[in-house]
Amino acid sequence: MTVPKHIIWVISLNLLILNLGCNKIWPIPNNDTPSQTQNEPNAAQTPQGLIGLPLPLSSISKATQADITQVEQIVVELINDDRRQVGLPLVSWDETAAKSARQHVLEEANNGYISHWGLDGEKPQRRYTLAGGLDAVEENESVTLWLEGGFQGVSKEQLKTIVAEHQSAMVNELPPNDGHRQNILDPHHTGVGIAIDVGKFGVAMAQEFTNHYSVIDPLPSSATPGSTVTLKGRINKGYQIKGIYGVWEPLPLPTTREQLMQTHSYADPSWDNLHFYAKPQGKGYYISTPLGKVSVQNLNVDNLGNFSISVPLYNSHSLDYITVEIAPDTNPKDTFYAAQFVIKL
Repeated sequence: MTVPKHIIWVISLNLLILNLGCNKIWPIPNNDTPSQTQNEPNAAQTPQGLIGLPLPLSSISKATQADITQVEQIVVELINDDRRQVGLPLVSWDETAAKSARQHVLEEANNGYISHWGLDGEKPQRRYTLAGGLDAVEENESVTLWLEGGFQGVSKEQLKTIVAEHQSAMVNELPPNDGHRQNILDPHHTGVGIAIDVGKFGVAMAQEFTNHYSVIDPLPSSATPGSTVTLKGRINKGYQIKGIYGVWEPLPLPTTREQLMQTHSYADPSWDNLHFYAKPQGKGYYISTPLGKVSVQNLNVDNLGNFSISVPLYNSHSLDYITVEIAPDTNPKDTFYAAQFVIKL
C-alpha cells in the first residue's frame, strides 16, 4: 500500500509589475516552507512570485473562447514535447479531465486566487468524480494574476506566451520543490485535460493528468452513510491489482479567497482513516489504524483482469475515497492509481 502522492503548485504571488511586451514568471524557491499534506486549507506562508502582465488590450484584440480552446491544445503539445525529450510516452487529450477543471479555473481567474481547493472546499479528486471521471487524476495549477482586478484580457499570442512560460517554469523545477515537474513527467500518465480561463483578475490554467488502465463501472457521486456499493471492472492486460482502499475525510467547508491563497499541496485522506481494504489473496491480513484493525478482504481477479467486489462505505457523513491501485506484472513494486471515486455520504 503506497502513500498518496502530493501534487503542489508553485506559481503564486502577492506582487504585480506591469511591463508591456514582457510577461515573466519568476518562481522563487522557498526551501524553508515544507510541503503541506493537510486535507484542509492551512495558514502556512505561501511561496511568492514576481509576475509581469501585458497592459489592457482593446476589445478587438482579446482572445476569444475559440482562441482559448486552441491554446489548451497547444499546452498538450508543450507537455508532450517535454515528455518526448525524456523518452516518455505521449499523453492524449482527456475531455472529462478538462471538464472537471473548467469551473475551477473560471473561479480562480475571476476571484484572484490559486489553489487546488475551490471556494466550496472541494479538491481535484472530487471535481473529477463529479465530472464523470472513471480513472485517477493528478492536478497542476498555475496563474498569472492582476491582484487589483479589472484585468482587460490578453490576445491569443499573449496567452500562448503566458501558458508557455507557465509550462517552462513547472517543468524546470528543481528538487525538492518539483511537484509540477514530477506530474508532467510521470510515466504512468496516459491523458491530460487542460482548462484555461481569462477573467477579471488574470489567467488561470489547470492541467489534469489521468491514468487510463482499466474499464470500471461508475460509482455514485453520493450515497447513504454505511451503505454498500459494488466496484466492478477490468484491469488492462499486463497489470495487476495491488489493492482497493476506502479512506474517508470530513466533508469540505466553504473557504475564502484569503484562505485559498495560503494553501499548498493537496493529498488523499490520511491512512489513519482507512476503513476498507481488499487485495488478491488478502484473507488473513489486517491493517492497524487508530480506530482499530481493518481486516483485509479477499479480491478475486480472473485471467482477463475482471473483478467485482462489494465495498461498504463509511458509516458517517463524509467524503469516501474508493481507490484502485495497480502495478505492471513485470514490476509489481511500481504501484500507482488506476481509478479513484470520491463519494459524498
